[in-house]
Amino acid sequence: MSVLTFIVFGQDTTYYDYDGNKVNSLKSCHHYEVIDRSNPDTNKVVERVYFKSGQIKSERNYNPYSEKKLHGKRKEWYENGQIRKDIDFENGKLNGQLLTHWDNGQLKRKDTYKDGKLIEGKVWNSDGKEAQYYNFEIMPQFPGGINDLVQYLGKNVKYPKKSQRKGIEGRVLVNFIVEKDGSVSNVRVIESVNDAMDAEAVRVVKKMPKWEPGMEDGEKVRISFNLPIKYRLN
Repeated sequence: MSVLTFIVFGQDTTYYDYDGNKVNSLKSCHHYEVIDRSNPDTNKVVERVYFKSGQIKSERNYNPYSEKKLHGKRKEWYENGQIRKDIDFENGKLNGQLLTHWDNGQLKRKDTYKDGKLIEGKVWNSDGKEAQYYNFEIMPQFPGGINDLVQYLGKNVKYPKKSQRKGIEGRVLVNFIVEKDGSVSNVRVIESVNDAMDAEAVRVVKKMPKWEPGMEDGEKVRISFNLPIKYRLN
């Protein structure tokens, strides 16, 4: 039986649609996020996400929150209230047990980590039969791998002429989401050089071909990715 959790809405509540895009209200959302700050230590934050019904979807403990460093439990639930993931973190690294479950309650994965390194692990199918092991997390990959990504950037990034004449060099750090279908979305600059160089970096990222999507526990997921684009004069 699922246990519904109800909260008082406040300024730290954010609403999202099914794809994770912000919306304006509970009525139009698929789930919502509530930030609970521990006083007086505002860096210690519990981030809880709820389904529209009020059933808890996930809980993550951060310390410090400014670095989004996980410290403590990270848990997830199915919409029927069944536990989905129960993961131990310490100082931003996996440390302890990593347990996941199928929606019927059957244990799916049991990994043991120490200081971010996998010590041992097993996986099972939904019928309880042990299966061939696969990594919990697989990062998105540009088609052809890192070397092809470097070649793509070298071929497509055009040094803005005005910046080149002024001898301006630097690194633009671009953040984007690799979607479940491999497409790139939410492209934004998080470390800037100047407007022209920033705009060129964004243009090139937006026109990238589809990536191999990221995976978590055997399922495709949306993953945030940071890409540095460097401008160097000969």
